[in-house]
Amino acid sequence: MSMEKMRNASNSLFSKFLFGLIAVAFVISGMAGYMVATTDTSAVKVNGEEISQQLFQQRYNDEYQRLSQQLGAQFSAVADTPEFLTGLRKSVLNTLVDQELVRQYASGLKLAVSDARIKQEIVNTPAFQKEGKFNNELYQQTLRSNGMTTDSYAAYLREALRLDQLQVGLSGTEFLLPSQQEQFTNQIFQKRTVRLANLPLTAEIAKQNVTEQEIVDYYNANKTAFMVPELVKVQYLDLTKESASKLVNVTDVEIQQYYQDNKAQFISKNQEHLSHIQFANENDALDAYQALQAGADFATLAKEKSLDKPSAAHSGDLGWVNANDLPKAFADATASLSVNQYSTPIKVDNNYHIIKLIERKTANALSLEEVKDQIANQIRQELLNNQFYSIEKQVAEKAFEDQSSLEAAAKVAGLKVKETDYFSRKDIPEALNFPSVANAIFDGEVSQGGQNSEPMNVADQHSIVVRVVEHKPEGIKSLEDSKAEIKAFLARQKAENAVLTQANNIVEALEKGQQPTSLNFGASETWVYAENKDPVLNDVIFSMPKPDAGKTSYKAAKANNGDVMIIALSAVENGQVSKQQSQQFAAQVMRAQQAELQTNLLKALRSKAKIEVNEEFMKQSQE
Repeated sequence: MSMEKMRNASNSLFSKFLFGLIAVAFVISGMAGYMVATTDTSAVKVNGEEISQQLFQQRYNDEYQRLSQQLGAQFSAVADTPEFLTGLRKSVLNTLVDQELVRQYASGLKLAVSDARIKQEIVNTPAFQKEGKFNNELYQQTLRSNGMTTDSYAAYLREALRLDQLQVGLSGTEFLLPSQQEQFTNQIFQKRTVRLANLPLTAEIAKQNVTEQEIVDYYNANKTAFMVPELVKVQYLDLTKESASKLVNVTDVEIQQYYQDNKAQFISKNQEHLSHIQFANENDALDAYQALQAGADFATLAKEKSLDKPSAAHSGDLGWVNANDLPKAFADATASLSVNQYSTPIKVDNNYHIIKLIERKTANALSLEEVKDQIANQIRQELLNNQFYSIEKQVAEKAFEDQSSLEAAAKVAGLKVKETDYFSRKDIPEALNFPSVANAIFDGEVSQGGQNSEPMNVADQHSIVVRVVEHKPEGIKSLEDSKAEIKAFLARQKAENAVLTQANNIVEALEKGQQPTSLNFGASETWVYAENKDPVLNDVIFSMPKPDAGKTSYKAAKANNGDVMIIALSAVENGQVSKQQSQQFAAQVMRAQQAELQTNLLKALRSKAKIEVNEEFMKQSQE
């Protein structure tokens, strides 16, 4: 049972963060008497307090294991890459430093927890309760399974509660007054009624004249915008379990031989088709048994009396069950029954049951026809595992022997060589988007072309072989290659400015009560600030002054896509949400404020802290 299950308080994100401090505290205090040696056993020192290498390695291993379980098959693709391992070490170290800083801060505040509070927490912990009451045997057993004594757990709990006090204190410094909450809600969910007129740019763009000098000037002033990233074109082989399976063939002879060699595996189990009626106490069970003896129908009684509602809905039917899978008392009772006979009431797991045997099947050998498909699949799987690694080995040998292409390697695997278009580090094709493959393509020996990579394992029975056929280094696109792009950009920029000037003139006319004949507004739209339909227009619409009743205000603006729009604002309505929605929104705001406060606290603590990383140890841990 994990330590997180020992306390409900550990459910909050901040508490989970703080609970990690406890291990730091105990390791440091436990080693205090042994720090006389000259060897630096720290991974990092925080304001003179040592975080041991042992603790760092333990946390690193725990996080490595957690990510392995979380990512599953994908983990093998990243687990051994330098980027992943370096990032994981840095993350673990930063977390330990942050936790130690908060622990020291809490100690400086002289936060304390009484013995009575410790006892109360232990007694009220659900993980130590049985049937709603504290159970000392369960408590001791749980501690032993986690390698803790009662004293060490009490110290653990004291530190956790002390840090919870800090959490409560931090949370208490952030609050929203009702008036602030109402103002926030009104602004975030405010509605505005608008009509939009789109002024087209196409015709205006065609009118613009862009000179050669303007193109040259723009190119010289914005050369970094014309950087071309490193590009590669790649050929590759994608060796998967599915591709290997095409070379696996299971014959009838193999199936027959497997069946003869493993007949003991293919014997059906003793099975019984049962019904039952379940009761809470023995008296009810005996009453029902007497009713059955008097001629009552078993199925009817099961429907009316059984506490097992799922089976009661089917007249008590439990279906076919393996005799060995039943509880002993249940199995013993059914073993003595004949078909269509029912048992006397028997006690199983604090309930009473009357059991009826409907049909029985005894164990017998299954025929080859009955298990042929099962055997074929089993043989196929065994052959496939061997076949994949055999093919992978042959591919590796051929790719090494013939460095001129991947054709020879592809032939032994029954694959076709695939080829990509040019791509950069930022747009790696999905089929090749694995850290180990990307590293080989851009930074490995094969990156400059002319040779094949080894098969790189990216998942279970999935390997990739690559060959860079063309490589273009990073550089700046020439002026000649950039001219068309620059000309189109400058023409659109000039057109936008011209149309925006035109739009501002139209707005002036509208505000004077004039209505241009060529202007067409769309239908009324309701915009809500929180929806943020168009980031640029949204800011403009919700910054416009509220129009007087019955009047409309106007504004010219560019939309997010560069189009020029005229906005007609006719109504403003404060946000209206239910009380529950308002409370939920306020809670979200509070959580965001508290998270920001905690982040700022850590930044402040780090800015004043003396953090000494044992670079020699960190370097060794990377090797």
